[in-house]
Amino acid sequence: MALFVFFYFSPSQVNTRQVMVNTVTWLVKKAIQDPRGMVLTSMPALAWHDTPEEMESPGRALLTWLMGVAGIDLNAYGIIRAQIPLLAQVAPAGVTTLTVEPEKSVGQEQPIINHDLSTDTLVGIYNTHTGETYSLTDGTDRLNGKKGGVVTVAEEIAGVLEKEFAIRVARSDTIHDRQYATSYLESEKTARALVAQNPKMIALLDVHRDAGRSREESLVQVNGRKVAPILIIIGSDARRPFPNWQQNYDFACRVAAKLDELYPGLCQGVRVKEGRYNQFLHPGAILVEVGTANNSLAEAIASGEMLARALGQIINEEIKSKKTVKSKPDQAVDQTISTLCFNYWK
Repeated sequence: MALFVFFYFSPSQVNTRQVMVNTVTWLVKKAIQDPRGMVLTSMPALAWHDTPEEMESPGRALLTWLMGVAGIDLNAYGIIRAQIPLLAQVAPAGVTTLTVEPEKSVGQEQPIINHDLSTDTLVGIYNTHTGETYSLTDGTDRLNGKKGGVVTVAEEIAGVLEKEFAIRVARSDTIHDRQYATSYLESEKTARALVAQNPKMIALLDVHRDAGRSREESLVQVNGRKVAPILIIIGSDARRPFPNWQQNYDFACRVAAKLDELYPGLCQGVRVKEGRYNQFLHPGAILVEVGTANNSLAEAIASGEMLARALGQIINEEIKSKKTVKSKPDQAVDQTISTLCFNYWK
């Protein structure tokens, strides 16, 4: 903008320095008035897609935008590198991971495969923000480009559903947030594949953890035990067409009600937000925040187990309901045949 004014007017007409000051002042005012709008104006493509939850908060949106403009990395290494310029010239050493396969002895017992799982995959689970983790365990709230604690929680949910309820689960641990701002664009590919490959699926979970809460706000007491709270997020049609979002909301309310029934105090309700969060792909798609950045992984896993048990009961109720509906036409046919036979022999 300033360059445009500079070339359009002669130096005698416009004080270039003043134009620059006015332009910066205008930008700052706009950013303060509408931080999220400023972010989306700076990155227009994001306005048409779901953006990370941090963009829903004006304060976080402004911070994200300012850090991006300044080129500041907020992880521990980035902050130290900003304070000690010499480190900017040194690339961090890569971490070498060695995977050791256990030796198999003669006659070693092989893993038991559960053949009693449901024939169809009934639940899909993935993580849009794969790097989200729990600071009390990992010392940070995000593992950039890696699998954080939310992936472990998702694995625990899948394990309980399969072991305790014999419900077959399709789970993806694909990393979607290497480029954080476009994480939902990446996870949509995974969600679409899960839905397409599993037509009988009843529920599709995107497992996250919340942020911006104190340690006190990150704990709830359930059956005398302090664990991580659960919050369910549902998208709407506020930004883009999503005509059936009410179906997702109704399913989320069923999950919340079951959690309240089994584990009073665990679930903090269902919150409706502007984005669609891939939920337009399936009527049983919900975003679940298990704990916050100020929880430990153990606290989140405990809550994930309880979530799985509540979901397992809902899935079984759904299966039973469908079987009942399916059997009704058969009963009507049997009754018709019986009536015809009776009339014939009469």
